[in-house]
Amino acid sequence: MKVVLINPTMGDYYKRSKVRAAITLSPPLNLALLAGALRRAGHRVEVWDQEARPTPDIERALAEARPDLVGVTFRTPLFPQARRIAEAAARACPGALRVAGGVHPSTRPQETLARAPFDVAVRGEGDRSIVELAEGHAFDTIGGLTWPGGETPARPLIQDMDGLAFGAWDLFDLRRYRQTSLVAHTTPVADLESSRGCRARCVYCTKGVFGNLWRVKSPGRMVDELEHARAAGFRAFNFVDDSFTTLTTRAIETCEEMLRRDLCMPWTLTNGIRVANVNEEFFRVARRAGCYLLAFGFESGSDRVLHRIKKGATVRQARRAVAWARKYGFTILGYFMVGLPGETAETIQETADFAASLDVDFAKFSITMPLPGTPLYDQWAPHIRASTYDFSIHTPDNGLYDHPDFTWPELEAHTRAAYRTFYGRRDYVLKRVARSVRSGQLFREARYTAALGASGLMDAFGRR
Repeated sequence: MKVVLINPTMGDYYKRSKVRAAITLSPPLNLALLAGALRRAGHRVEVWDQEARPTPDIERALAEARPDLVGVTFRTPLFPQARRIAEAAARACPGALRVAGGVHPSTRPQETLARAPFDVAVRGEGDRSIVELAEGHAFDTIGGLTWPGGETPARPLIQDMDGLAFGAWDLFDLRRYRQTSLVAHTTPVADLESSRGCRARCVYCTKGVFGNLWRVKSPGRMVDELEHARAAGFRAFNFVDDSFTTLTTRAIETCEEMLRRDLCMPWTLTNGIRVANVNEEFFRVARRAGCYLLAFGFESGSDRVLHRIKKGATVRQARRAVAWARKYGFTILGYFMVGLPGETAETIQETADFAASLDVDFAKFSITMPLPGTPLYDQWAPHIRASTYDFSIHTPDNGLYDHPDFTWPELEAHTRAAYRTFYGRRDYVLKRVARSVRSGQLFREARYTAALGASGLMDAFGRR
């Protein structure tokens, strides 16, 4: 069977974004793994990544490709684009099976099918389901499927992580992918996973695909995968795990296997590791193994708010983790959220002050978004607008929902104020310049900051 897998573009969502110039772009890991599974089963596969290479007339392209199956994977913000692709496929190749997968179809399968002409939605992990669909199995014999008028029970989560196919990286033109000069010291960069699932219970995080059960690849298998990526042309990699450090001993063993095989590739942890799940030994070994940049999901500087959102971490643990990371010379990113449940203007300022007090290199403040499939989405359901599925309405003065405690302009103002608190410090500027000079990255970081400024992020300093 011939299969075309499509990754919609975030272009429409970010077309008015202030940080578009600073957004990284790597080959989509999910499609690489699905393509690898399909090819291992003997199917012909093409991957159309609309982010890297937009298809001007996708209906015509599909008509010429004549696939037997069209798979589209997407998150909630990409639903409008996914719907247009499904509509084009229905016209161009009406005999092809149209399959929806990813976070959004996993959390809202019936609504996805009601609003877009997909034949079936895959709920959860698709590695095996997509192969069985390509082999022509009946819907009612495949676990975790939803189709108009029916569905099957959830498919058991994959336990044998070492048995997963390697990514089909040769299907991607690596020259078309970009990374910000801050995040990547060399390119191209592969996004890779060493585990799936997350045991944490944060109210804002969706787990529609990988669930709560944490499952891991062995250190040996993981480094095999790294060597496979290097052979495909990648020169660096980034772990996208939700929980790379859930078990610190296992994370250390993976780093030690990299050292044993003399992998010699730089790598990063940008998905936000948990401050409660690290120790000093992890930072020491990870740095020796080539990790140079990591991000922490701090979210808030208020222990009361952290408890409310079930973060499972404290301000004290955050300070300790940053101290360890700084000791071993990491570049540190901090992720923070504005407008979390139980927030007040005072706790938002507390978070901004907390961020400024941490010895981190960069901070990102994001307005809290209730995503489908999260406890927060259910909690704030009365405040979510009916047009949520059209993320094009997301503008600085028009949010996707009505926050129970703040207006949208207030949330924007608090976010700008947080950026000013963090980046507007004289000692921060002097410290960044000094560190950049010592590390030899002054020009690189100056270019990154210029990109941010040109794209409008530093607009925060011009609006009071």
